[in-house]
Amino acid sequence: MLTKLRIKNLKAWGEQLWEPGVQLAPITLFLGPNSAGKTSLLQAPLLLKQTFDSPDRTLDLNLGGQPADLVDLGTAESIVHQGAHRATKLGLGFSLSADGQQLDHEATYQSSGTALELKRLELARDGRSFTATRQSKGGGYLLEAPGYAARRIGGRAGARRPFRPERSLTFSADAVAELGSAGAEVQDLALRIRHKVSAIAYLGPLREPPERSYLWSGVEPGDLGKRGERAVHALLASDNTKKRQRDGEEGGAQWLVERVSEWLKRLGVADRLVLERQGRSRHYELHVMRGSQRANIMDVGFGISQVLPMLVLAYFVPKGTTIVAEQPEIHLHPRAQVGLADLMAEVAKLRQVQFLIETHSEHLFRRLQTLIAGGNILPSDCRLYFVDRAETGEAELVPLDVDRFGRVSNWPREFFGDSVGEVERQTELMFRRLREEKSRG
Repeated sequence: MLTKLRIKNLKAWGEQLWEPGVQLAPITLFLGPNSAGKTSLLQAPLLLKQTFDSPDRTLDLNLGGQPADLVDLGTAESIVHQGAHRATKLGLGFSLSADGQQLDHEATYQSSGTALELKRLELARDGRSFTATRQSKGGGYLLEAPGYAARRIGGRAGARRPFRPERSLTFSADAVAELGSAGAEVQDLALRIRHKVSAIAYLGPLREPPERSYLWSGVEPGDLGKRGERAVHALLASDNTKKRQRDGEEGGAQWLVERVSEWLKRLGVADRLVLERQGRSRHYELHVMRGSQRANIMDVGFGISQVLPMLVLAYFVPKGTTIVAEQPEIHLHPRAQVGLADLMAEVAKLRQVQFLIETHSEHLFRRLQTLIAGGNILPSDCRLYFVDRAETGEAELVPLDVDRFGRVSNWPREFFGDSVGEVERQTELMFRRLREEKSRG
């Protein structure tokens, strides 16, 4: 899982999150007002994922703009903190654990016109570091690695253009050959990091509306899409047991449908789902059962179709995946929002799936507190953060201190609005009206 996220000079974020970085847990929640900077935090790993997965090996940073991209961040000027003319460096880094090893990635960029060029790349495993640093003259990259001594060219250390890394991740073939025995190690390290980051699953804040029927070609989707548009297709493919057997889970026809139906019932929004083929066509209808009542998903409350991708995603992804989701509670009743906390706690424990969540839900947050208080999860299983804007205009991250009883010792002012103040004002107005009515009476 991802264990740490490091950001410098990205949008509203200055240098607060570079050292020591944002510590992540199996369940990490980012809360706070609109336009505070929560989304930017989640965009950082997605930005690296779409860069690592780009078909263009020469690309330093894929800022998006194509339909398949997870995020579209525009130009360098629009994402560098306070404008490229004031702060020209952008840093992105993270740490993750894999097979008992600690892997680290750090990349910093320099503005060059409207683009961002890789200034320095560092990959590390358990403290063994491999770096490629761009030199100010000539644009060559200087390599550093354990046991490697850079050859000198013309009296200078051997920085060369062919050593330029690819996709802010992989060392070039020339660099790998130059590093000798260390080259194979850095290749393996880059491959492990790419595998973990490429496995990140993303669900955005806007979901696809329901359809009366779904066309399915019989192929299991590789992912659900950033709007959850392939969630029903994943349900239709749920009799494919091979993927789950590889994960060490019980398979069986309709396994995924059963899990999702179970959670819809626990959330109190439906009893179960039924998939029905239309004749001999490739079109299928998704029906929602509640008691003896059966209805097409188009004819029930909008909340079911909006939470469905989140439920499917929790069981569709392989074990050990990191799910990045924005506002999973959208269109849900408070009771169902509470159930999402139970879902994340259970799936994180049983399937080792990590959740990085941006949310406005007080009900989800308070349910996590209750789960901690009851001993269902440990405080270390959760990281809870409040994001707001400082007086300087920069985004500011406040880690919430939660004890073993779920109590928050540093509760931010008006965290979820001024609910206590509203009760006080309501009471004051009530007594004022009673006095006025009595005086008139």
